[in-house]
Amino acid sequence: MRFLGEFRGLDWVLLLLLAGIQLFGIVGVLSASYSEGMPILFKKHLLYVALSWLIIFLLSREKFRNILDLSLYIYLFNLFLLVLVLIMGREVYGAKRWLNLGFINIQPSEFMKLSLILLTAYVLPHIRRLRDRKVLLLVFVFSIPAVVTLKQPDLGTAATYFVPLMVMLFVKGVRIRYFILAGLTLLITSPLIWNLLKDYQKKRILAVIDPYSDYLGSGYQLIQSVIAIGSGGITGKGVLKGTQSQLMFLPEAHTDFIFSVIGEELGFMGTSLFVLLVFFFLLRIFSYLRIAITSSEVLFIAGVFSLFFFQYSVNILMTLGLFPVVGIPLPFVSFGGSSMLTFSIMIGILMSIYRELTGVVPVLAKEVNYE
Repeated sequence: MRFLGEFRGLDWVLLLLLAGIQLFGIVGVLSASYSEGMPILFKKHLLYVALSWLIIFLLSREKFRNILDLSLYIYLFNLFLLVLVLIMGREVYGAKRWLNLGFINIQPSEFMKLSLILLTAYVLPHIRRLRDRKVLLLVFVFSIPAVVTLKQPDLGTAATYFVPLMVMLFVKGVRIRYFILAGLTLLITSPLIWNLLKDYQKKRILAVIDPYSDYLGSGYQLIQSVIAIGSGGITGKGVLKGTQSQLMFLPEAHTDFIFSVIGEELGFMGTSLFVLLVFFFLLRIFSYLRIAITSSEVLFIAGVFSLFFFQYSVNILMTLGLFPVVGIPLPFVSFGGSSMLTFSIMIGILMSIYRELTGVVPVLAKEVNYE
């Protein structure tokens, strides 16, 4: 009975929405791995899904404060792994982002997203004004992994690090004028930033404007993705029947472009249901802000929400040809153990916060009656 009580304390609305999202990922990875003749990818994906639920249930039993107190050590360990990638990382398609641990390949840059949100949630409540020395510490904390990640190179992930930070600063109460000033600074320095980009990065950005200008190069993925989604029609071609994915016209179908596989095989109705699940999933996470008590809880929830929102939005817009091609996976859908486990840890910590907050009233009542 006590064991069942542990499960009753979880937010099953959020978890059921998560299960629905993961189901789309299972179907998508099955189709993509089948076309590539690599069923091992599908088996690994199922293992990652199973591990994600184990992580969620285990972390839900831990107190948020205990996890938060370890944030600096988690960050330093993750930073060590990130630097280690540059020294002895595995190179794939000219990018060195993975670390081979023998039994598994991990991508430390994915785990760094969680580390930065946790550490920011720990440090930011102690900052009272922008001139505080801790602000410089926070800038330093974000700058190092961003620079290291850019060296891999991985511009998309490096830029992703700063999305939760901006949202968390806004939630903290930083005045709008500072965000406007930052935006103007970015706009003014954009020519310099453009010159610092590598040629292939420039081509990916220009491909959004006119993908057919480089049909067999930077525009190829976007064109094939749009064709796949558009050819799905209303109801789709059926699972394992998508021509773009099964005939391998669509690159990276099991990772960055898995939404294209879903669109082709499940059609407008399937993608609409998926987007609806994602919408309510995000809405449920956002609702946690109403019950959060401490600043750290509020900041962590806001950081996690913004990261999920950003990655879902960018990935879907990318597959529709409305955003440059960047290496940002679709959370809980794209194949990839590091991404799946990172986001599972976030959900597990959210479950921990939910259980503590929803159990506050009865616990206090018992303490008062006892006294």
